Amino acid sequence: MPRSSLTAVVRPAVAADAAAITRICSTGYRNAYRDLLPEGYINRSVAEFYNEPRITRDIAPALPDWFGYQVVEEDGRILGAAGGGMTDATTGELSLIYLESDERGRGLGTLLLDRVTEQIRAAGGTEMWVSVFLGDSGGIGFYRARGFQPMDTVRATLSREDDHIRSLRMRRLTDDAVKR
Repeated sequence: MPRSSLTAVVRPAVAADAAAITRICSTGYRNAYRDLLPEGYINRSVAEFYNEPRITRDIAPALPDWFGYQVVEEDGRILGAAGGGMTDATTGELSLIYLESDERGRGLGTLLLDRVTEQIRAAGGTEMWVSVFLGDSGGIGFYRARGFQPMDTVRATLSREDDHIRSLRMRRLTDDAVKR
């Protein structure tokens, strides 16, 4: 039986969280996509987005484009991270959610999603978007269960012409967010 997430809290990340965020995001990315994406693409993505200097730099918000990293913590241990920002005056983007693999299924991802949704609403966002790799049935199911609807497919970030890696763009209205 999964443990409850009742004692977990979501908070803005601080500089001391950078190493944990780096480990969670890089490991989570590799684990989530190892059977879905080419190894070279995974390595490029982890090197680009989940290296400690970049995460350290991105801990702080760069409003309105980036709200800064948010972390979910329990008993002093960082279990997951998320982030997002605004792409225009009324549209927000969830950029990422990653959890420690053994902490999935406890509602921690939903707590992180709810935090970024609150940030988007507070910034005037009426809709939010997320990109999910085509074939990522777990990710697509997670977002669909929380009100996101498939809208379009696009070439994935960092994908080369010969990679043929596509992302599903999903959207929900922020006032349609599922209350928990």
